[in-house]
Amino acid sequence: MTSKALVVGSGAIGLRTALELLRKNVPVILRSAYHPLHPSTCSTGSGGLWMPYKCPDPRVNKWAKETLDELLDIHSSPENLNDKYVEIVPTIFLTRTHQGPKLEDYKDFKAENYHSALKHSLPEWTQDPRISFQHLTIEMLAWQNQVMKLRIPSIELIKDAGYKHGWLFRPPIVNAPRMLTKMLDEVLSHPLTHDVNVEMDQGGYHSLEDIVEDARALGCDAVFNCTGMGSSKLCKDESLVPGRGILMHYDRNCAKHGVDEATMKYDTAILTEDGPWGSPTDPLYIIPRGDVFVVGGSYHEGDSGAAITAAEKKRLIENATLMGINTLLSSPVHEWVGFRPARQTIRMEKQSLRGVQVVHSYGHGGSGWTAYVGVAKNSVALLDL
Repeated sequence: MTSKALVVGSGAIGLRTALELLRKNVPVILRSAYHPLHPSTCSTGSGGLWMPYKCPDPRVNKWAKETLDELLDIHSSPENLNDKYVEIVPTIFLTRTHQGPKLEDYKDFKAENYHSALKHSLPEWTQDPRISFQHLTIEMLAWQNQVMKLRIPSIELIKDAGYKHGWLFRPPIVNAPRMLTKMLDEVLSHPLTHDVNVEMDQGGYHSLEDIVEDARALGCDAVFNCTGMGSSKLCKDESLVPGRGILMHYDRNCAKHGVDEATMKYDTAILTEDGPWGSPTDPLYIIPRGDVFVVGGSYHEGDSGAAITAAEKKRLIENATLMGINTLLSSPVHEWVGFRPARQTIRMEKQSLRGVQVVHSYGHGGSGWTAYVGVAKNSVALLDL
C-alpha cells in the first residue's frame, strides 16, 4: 500500500496526477524545477484545444475521452461561469482532400454498423457525439455559417486557397494558465499535501537516482515522474525528442479586419496542416483561449531553438492576418516557444528502485491537455493504493 507519493513535475499532467492521488487519500509531496506558469513550461503557453495531436499511441483515445468527461463537467459547473476555466468553441479543421467516409467504407453497409464503418476513415475521437463532429464540404460550411455566424475567413478566400473540405466540431478549450493555477491552488490547500516546492534551486533534480534518494529521505514509497521533456535527461531516454512549437498571443479584443458583427459573431478555432496555409511541420492555427487568440504554429521534432526566428515571426503574423486579425493595428502581447515531449509510445509503466515504486508518465506529444485527466487516472491505477 502506498503511504506517501512524491510527484515530480507541475505541468497539466503532474498537477492532475497529484490531485488524483489526493482524492484517493494518498499524501503528496510535489516537486518541480519550474512554476507551472513559468514560460518554459509546455502546458502554460499551449492552445489548450481538446483534440489528440502528434501522439501516435492508441491509448490516448481512451485517456482523451476521460479528459473530455471532466472538462465538460467543469464547463457546466457554477464556478466556470465566472472563472472560465473551460470554453466550448466551434472549431474548423480545413483540408484540401476528402478525409471522411468513402463509398467503399459502406460496401457491406448495415444500419447497425454505421458508426463502425465511420471509424475506418475518421479518427476515433471524432465519434464522440458530445463534440458534434461533422465532415463538410466548404459549400456546406458556407451554408451552415449563415446560421452559425462564425468568424472565419471568407468562403471565397478558403476556396481560392484550394481547401474543399473541413471538419467542424465543438471541443472544449482549456484556459491553460488559469487551469494550472486552479489545480496548484487545490494541491496547496489540500490537508493531505505535505509539502510543495515548484521552484527548486539549480533546476531541480539531475537524475532519476536523485529523485529516488529524495523520495526515501522524505518518507515516500512512490514516485510519479511527470517531467515531460525533462525525462530525456533524468531517464536518459533517447527516444524522447522535443517537438518544438511556436506561438504568438493576441489580445482577444484586438482589431480585426473583414468582420461584419451582424454576420460574424462568434470566435472560432481554425486549423490546417494542408498547403498553402499550413503543413504537417508548420501548421496554421488560431485558437481563442481565455483572453487571447493563440496563433501558431510549428511541430519540428529535434529542434531546440529557444527563440522565434525572424522568418517564423513573419509567418505567424501572416497567419494572424489570414485569420482575421488586423496586424497593422494589433501587435502580439506575447511570444512563446515550447517543446512537446514527443515519443512513439507514451511511457506509462512502473518500476521498482531501491524499494520505491516509480511510475513514469511522459511522452504525450501535443496531446497533454487532451489526455491529462485520463493519463493521471491511469498512472495512479498502476499502484496498489
